[in-house]
Amino acid sequence: MSDPLIENFEIGLYEQYLEDLEKKYYQGVITWGPEKGEPYYSKTQSEMEAEAEKKVKEFMDRNS
Repeated sequence: MSDPLIENFEIGLYEQYLEDLEKKYYQGVITWGPEKGEPYYSKTQSEMEAEAEKKVKEFMDRNS
């Protein structure tokens, strides 16, 4: 059974990494088509989520 404080820390860390990655890969706003006005990133959302998960795991492994 995992400690709730550690779980909450990991969730916060994941959200921060994901936000940082979204800023890093942000390319602008789509200006045409049905997705007009939506943000555009150089990586897909799933790629950024996987990268954030990897960063959390690496951080936890380094600091455990």
